[in-house]
Amino acid sequence: MTSTNSTTRRNKRVGGALAAALCALALTACGTEAAGGRVTAGAAMAARPTATPTPTEARPDPMDDPALTLEDQQAAVAFMALVTEVAAPCEEDAEDLPTVPSSLPPQRPVPGPDEPGAPRPRPAVSEVPVPVEDLPAPADTAWNFDRVRQEVELGEVEKCAALRHGSRIAKALDGSGDPTAAHVEKALGEIGYNLPYRLHGPVEADGKVEFTLDLRGGELCLDGTYDGTRTTFDPYGVHPAVYCTDVKRRG
Repeated sequence: MTSTNSTTRRNKRVGGALAAALCALALTACGTEAAGGRVTAGAAMAARPTATPTPTEARPDPMDDPALTLEDQQAAVAFMALVTEVAAPCEEDAEDLPTVPSSLPPQRPVPGPDEPGAPRPRPAVSEVPVPVEDLPAPADTAWNFDRVRQEVELGEVEKCAALRHGSRIAKALDGSGDPTAAHVEKALGEIGYNLPYRLHGPVEADGKVEFTLDLRGGELCLDGTYDGTRTTFDPYGVHPAVYCTDVKRRG
């Protein structure tokens, strides 16, 4: 069973990843617009790609697109600021968790060389090199889509952040209008979830609207469904090398 100390360390790591991503984006936004004129966010920041069943390489970082304009970069910074802001109270709660006292017995002082019970001196170590057997070949690190598309366990901070994102979206959507893709996309855009490569969908299915949000500063993705009255959510963790829609869910 994972200790509270371990959970707290993981939460701080996730928070650190969010802050680091925000700083990196802020530095990128200080650049100039790409040559060739303005490119819209929908075209430059990709256009949401259609994942193939077996991709041959990792998901590219949208921020590496050379066609990004200053406006696109600023939109990305704003999105990461939103992700960081939503998760901030969760970070603070994690830092307030009590630590688990150590179960190890107190260490006894080591006696000096002239005191009773002092350890015996070790014999001198020979400087003649000792032959070492050949080490086994390192594990295969080649791209493996089936491996990286497995669902990842979310930390406590990201579980908390998922609830907070869900609450924001439900407040904007629930009972706000008919379940159409256009209505849902507009409502999500008005509260900051408006980057094309961060929003998969929305799509209409069986009288409902389904969408997926990529909220990764860490590993959080969020599936949502709006039926015209209420919104339901399903958070899960995804490796950064694949799209949220590529993940192979557990169970």
